[in-house]
This record gives sequence, structure tokens and C-alpha cells, in this order.
Amino acid sequence: MILGPYALGGVLDYITGYNVFTLNPYLLFLSEFSMILLVFASGLEHGVGALREAGLWGFAGAALGALLPFGASVALYSSRIGLGSSLVLGTAMGATSLAVAASVIRDLGLKGRGVNFMMAAAAADDVVDLILLSVILGFTSSSGFLGLLRTVGFYTLAWVLIFAVSVVLIPRVANRMSERYIEEMPFVVLFGLTAVMTAIGFSPVISAFIAGVSLAESLKAERIRQVTETLLSVFGSIFFVVVGAQVNLVTLTIQGVELSLELTAVAIVFKVVGIIPFVYLHTRDVKESFAVSLGMTPRGETGLVVASVGKSYGLLDQQEFTAVVLMSLLTTLIGAISFRRTEKWITRGDP
Repeated sequence: MILGPYALGGVLDYITGYNVFTLNPYLLFLSEFSMILLVFASGLEHGVGALREAGLWGFAGAALGALLPFGASVALYSSRIGLGSSLVLGTAMGATSLAVAASVIRDLGLKGRGVNFMMAAAAADDVVDLILLSVILGFTSSSGFLGLLRTVGFYTLAWVLIFAVSVVLIPRVANRMSERYIEEMPFVVLFGLTAVMTAIGFSPVISAFIAGVSLAESLKAERIRQVTETLLSVFGSIFFVVVGAQVNLVTLTIQGVELSLELTAVAIVFKVVGIIPFVYLHTRDVKESFAVSLGMTPRGETGLVVASVGKSYGLLDQQEFTAVVLMSLLTTLIGAISFRRTEKWITRGDP
């Protein structure tokens, strides 16, 4: 945000007479590649096993934890910014950053039933939110009630079928692949699946997640993670840099700041309310349930991905996009700090 073309970068460009700090098509292309790589790595970390471990309560908590902030956002903002924009806004509000949760848990060395629930539910939350994003993008391009039903039905059925076929077929193909192709193979799968799904009308974010989850089930998953981590060390930060550079602080108004603070409050409150009953059913401990719910409030990179997709589809204007970015930053800071302060409430034990 500081070095972007709307802030210090723009000033430096003006002084030097060179457009160094600019959002050109090449940088935007690299940003989309970085985003796809990040989501692919997230799916690679999840695997089907993590989704299965969530169990009934984990999936119920993930679903309600995503749908409550989504519903609240649509109810509060559809009359103010329009239905399409409020739907994307709600989808960004429903996300949970597994990367933030995993990072804090790893730093603190936490183990136990509550932590297991948190990681599994965060993984399931991504699935719920990505399905929701697919349906929303299909909804915004449909016309009429019957058209809406056909679109929602098509995207939901297509998502489930592609996911089911991918997690069965892709690992088997990967297992038979020679080790000499280990560096090329995952990206043939990633971009091949992306080509197919974007032709149908899905966002590349969806195909990247499915490709990652599918390859996580192969015998070569660990080697693929090493290759992916190497690429992430080079390209991983570009997405966050470009998202920050797209924030126009010059045009940020009092209303924009108020919107970002409102979104932060709604995101935290409704995420906790949606998750805490199901954590309690899993742990039978009120304090631990509250601590785990706080640990799932950061939106982090997932909220930023949804905001970026919404902006690229023209469903979020500059002020709404900036508000979502600030909400993602604030929920990540508040959620991580709150979780660290309440981690003593989590019952220690074997995972």
C-alpha cells in the first residue's frame, strides 16, 4: 500500500519521470499466477484427509461459520451497495485463513482436540467458501429465476463431480508418473484443470484448490510440496504486494474507513457465533470453544483472494475492495492476538 502507485510509489514516479511503481499487465499476470499458486499450496496442505477429519461437527461449524457472516453481510449491505457486491462481500467475510491458524498453532506448539477441530474446520471452511464463491459468480451472470436455479444447480453439481473425479483419478496418475517428471507434473495437472474449469466458467481459484487437494492424496505429495514451496519463495508474495498496491489510500474516505470497521466487527462476531456451538459439542469446554473460535476469525489470504476475484469481475468498486483488504488485515491481527491471549484455555493433550 505504501509503495503503490496511489501512495509513495506514485510520488517517486512523478519525481523521477519513470513509471516504475505501476500496475502493468505483466505484474497483474504474475499476481494471478501467485494467487493460483497460493491456493494450490493451501489445497496441497489440506488433502482429503484433513477434510474428512473435520467430521460432522467440523463441517457444520465450518458451514455455519461461513454462512452466518455471509448472510449478515448480504442483509446489511445489499440495499447500500447492491446485491452482487454484497454477495461477494459476504463471501470474503465467510472465509477463514488456514495459513494464519496453522502458523500460530505451530509457533505455540499447541495440540489437543480443540486444535484438531480448528485445523480440520478451517480446511472444511475453505471448501464451503469456494463452493459459495462458485455459486455467487454463476448467480451474477444468470438472468431470471429459472436461469438462477439452472446456474446454481450446474455450478454445484459440476464442482462436486469435478472434485470427486479429480481426487480419484489424479493421485493414481501421479503415482504412476516417473520421478524425472516430478517438477513438471503438478503444474500440468494444475493448469490443465484450470483450463478445463475456466472454460466451464469457474474461477481459477477453484481449480487450483481441487488440484492441490487431489495431488495431496498421491504418494509423491511430499516431493510436490517441496517443489511448490520453492516456487512460493519466489512468487508467493507477489499477490499480496499487488493487492496492497491496488488499494487507493488517496480516495479512502471516512465512509470507507467506517465500512472496513463495520466489516471487521461483523466478520468477527458472526464467525465466533457460528462456530462456538460446534466446538463445544466437540470439546465440552466453554473457554476452549471460545479460544478456538477466535483462532478462526482471521480472513488473511483467503479474504484477499475473494476480494481480488470480486474486483476482477467488476463486482467490487475501489472503495469496497479497499474496505475488504483492510477488514482482512484487521481480522488477521485481532484474531491472531486474541488467540495467543486465550491459548492457555486450550486443553493440552495428544493430537
